[in-house]
Amino acid sequence: MQPPPIDWREAGLGSGADVPEDRRVTGANWRTWPFNRWAFQHTRQLVPSVSLEGAETAAPLAERPADLSALRFAGEDGATIDWEAYVASTYTDAMIVLHRGAVVYETYRNGMTAATPHHLFSITKSIVGVVAETLIADGTVSEALATEDAVPELGMSAFAGTTLRQLIDMTDGIAFNEDYADLASDVHRYSASYWTPEAAPDGTLPVLAALDRRDAPPGTAFRYRTPIADAAAWVLRRATGRTLAGLVAERVWKPAGCGDAAHFLLDTGGHEIAGSGLNATARDLARLAQFLMAGGPVAETLIGGGDRALFAAGAANMRPDHSYRGFWWVNHAPPRALMAMGVYGQRLHIEPGNDLAIIRLASTPLPSNMASDPLHVRAFKALRDHLR
Repeated sequence: MQPPPIDWREAGLGSGADVPEDRRVTGANWRTWPFNRWAFQHTRQLVPSVSLEGAETAAPLAERPADLSALRFAGEDGATIDWEAYVASTYTDAMIVLHRGAVVYETYRNGMTAATPHHLFSITKSIVGVVAETLIADGTVSEALATEDAVPELGMSAFAGTTLRQLIDMTDGIAFNEDYADLASDVHRYSASYWTPEAAPDGTLPVLAALDRRDAPPGTAFRYRTPIADAAAWVLRRATGRTLAGLVAERVWKPAGCGDAAHFLLDTGGHEIAGSGLNATARDLARLAQFLMAGGPVAETLIGGGDRALFAAGAANMRPDHSYRGFWWVNHAPPRALMAMGVYGQRLHIEPGNDLAIIRLASTPLPSNMASDPLHVRAFKALRDHLR
């Protein structure tokens, strides 16, 4: 089992001059342990950002606290643990369990509060996916829209010949190495367009335009890669003439009743980062979950899932019985679930059939979530059985 999370206040982490230099969070270290413990709740102090407009009045969240102390399941080392040990040992910053329209469990750790926006990493992609699906559902944008027609700058790149649907389902075929453990991988070079103006001063678009390799023809293979979300965002911006923050506010945040403080981090060119830039509260993610569980054409499209054969061929070892649709992971094994996930422990897990949603915000030492997946699966199963 992992040790309990550190207290960033006791550790002296922060960005102020009163913090010792070796413990000071900077633009260079904020995504690494232990500096991320403070940084993921304070990104506006570290990276340029723009506010995300929400509902004038946040949608109410009913509360019906449940006693989870009796839950028991196997921990990471095989020993039996209880719910509190699970929450404490997984570097939790915030967690909400929403069941049958009410919050049955809510906790904040590591200095976080209900009003604190937290960095969501790739949960951002899934929210951009909801925007895309709403635009497709009402006919504003066609899912067959060619990437190069919307964004001519990508016409000479490997994105030529791809469509919006292929982008948001990640079946576009663009070659890209997203291995975070490999410091020489494409993802680390690409992220310079997010965080390093001296290396990539004009943001994501020129870097996307320089991607010139495919490892499969468009529409024939699934592979998960972060820059595809940024490419899709450029298609949506150009097709609608709107900023990404404006589209998220209009199409998702306001309709879902999300009303807490939220913001998008900006790339080095001053545009919202679609692959990893949204910061929001756990409560607003609970409101988003309620919005999706209420149904409608977008929710039905997402829960229906993507091409399972393409997913199985490209990611069977990653998550069996899954597919990918509209930037959401879909678990087809009962109970069917929609999942939005971000590195360093961010999870939005929705089971419409059980009227259940689990929101986890965290700041783990390692970026990848794959090693902790089995533990979360066991914890969520124990919780689901208990709430029944």
